[in-house]
Amino acid sequence: MDLEDKTALVTGAGRGLGREISLAFAREGARVCMFSLARDELEEAAARIAQAGGECAICPGDVASERDVTSALSLTMKRFGGIDILVNNAGIIGPARFLEETTPERWRQVMDVNLTGSYLCCRGVAAHMKDSGSGAIITITSGLGQMPFPRFSAYAASKAGLIQLTRSLSEELRPFHIRVNGIDPGLMDTDLGAEIRSMGPSILGEDLYRTMADYKEKSVLKDPADVAELAVFLASGRSAGLSGHIGTMRYYRDQGYKA
Repeated sequence: MDLEDKTALVTGAGRGLGREISLAFAREGARVCMFSLARDELEEAAARIAQAGGECAICPGDVASERDVTSALSLTMKRFGGIDILVNNAGIIGPARFLEETTPERWRQVMDVNLTGSYLCCRGVAAHMKDSGSGAIITITSGLGQMPFPRFSAYAASKAGLIQLTRSLSEELRPFHIRVNGIDPGLMDTDLGAEIRSMGPSILGEDLYRTMADYKEKSVLKDPADVAELAVFLASGRSAGLSGHIGTMRYYRDQGYKA
């Protein structure tokens, strides 16, 4: 198994991509601490891991809270003795509004969850990974972090910041044999994807709305379970030497990933 005897902390683990990554890591032998807001979703995911013979812990909390992040890190360390893998997956879309219609409170909320939460988690694991001389950090980015799109300035800015955090941290941690990479998952068949589609053509624009609707109707939205397998690759020794990369599944296939 690719992740045997490894310990992973996954944020936003209660549903969608975070849940699938947690399940995939557990199948590959990792001990998983799942960190997310909704306890009931975490308990359901944990039950699936336990039924399959995996080992996990749950930590309900908010990645935007320094206290909650510290609690999640402490729980993981106490329960499993260390942290080998961090997946920064938690994220929110935020307001689909023009910038002048976006309140400072809503702007800060998006930044706090999507960017500051990842900073807090990375900051919390960096020293431990340096001491152990190895580790893998994976961030879930977005194409909107590199491509401008109206009404999503808060989300796009947060993801652009996350992309640069990933690249900068890769350079800082490379001497300690810690890999830091980002996944742009594209359009997925998740609750978040459904939330975006529900905004309709008046918000998304006719072209993007029709594209997303067509993808859904034709069942060509990406399966989060497939993206989770890419996360397994980036967390495992199979990706040795890869750090500072941001890309889609197609991009990583060019870097040696095989599903």
